Amino acid sequence: MAFIDWEDKYRINVAEVDGQHEGLFSILNRLHESLTNGEDKSMQAVLLDELIDYTVEHFATEERLFLQTGFPGYEEHKRVHDDLTGKAVDIQDEFRNDNATISFELLDFLHQWLTEHTLGLDQEAGDHLNRNGIY
Repeated sequence: MAFIDWEDKYRINVAEVDGQHEGLFSILNRLHESLTNGEDKSMQAVLLDELIDYTVEHFATEERLFLQTGFPGYEEHKRVHDDLTGKAVDIQDEFRNDNATISFELLDFLHQWLTEHTLGLDQEAGDHLNRNGIY
């Protein structure tokens, strides 16, 4: 059973963004599986790096589309993106310096953040993008 299931309710009807969201769910599932199976820290580091890199790429995609279409919520959405990116990089640095571990609490935080963000701010943004011809 997956830690976080991709469902239609998360779709914002923008193919590129939905594909990236689904990819984030997949990486988070792989990270959860790695932790559950007791894989060594090096594998968790690879998956954490992949999750952060993919998240940064995804945020850049959304922000490009927001600027392209004049999304009025751009500043707030970018602030939320920047906040999560900053937290993720801090966690990554702590993990690399052996001052932190990947925990189920961290995975729960990421799960909650991803689902709430996708069902909240991203839905509003998706409506705007759809009204502006982005699907």
